[in-house]
Amino acid sequence: MNEKNYKYLVRLPQQLRERLAESALYYRRSLNSDIVARLQQSFSGLPDAAKLDAIAPPLHQQIHEVLHREFSAEEIMLVRRYRGLPSEKRAALLHLLS
Repeated sequence: MNEKNYKYLVRLPQQLRERLAESALYYRRSLNSDIVARLQQSFSGLPDAAKLDAIAPPLHQQIHEVLHREFSAEEIMLVRRYRGLPSEKRAALLHLLS
């Protein structure tokens, strides 16, 4: 596929940039690839339950399962939801749990 890419500079709030960087690290891809995947997914109209899986790159789930065998399915779901929270809510949750 000989598709021409468009280069565009975007100003992001620091907090959003940090969340995107965490997501990119989690999915083991570049920040640019993660942003593109999230934008593509946002136009797909998928229900909430499928959103996280829709932006995952190929084989991510299999790699994740191998690296995190000690977690139950419920624990993995909690981690994924925690990572989706804004930093203030993460801090509040950690404070509540401590």
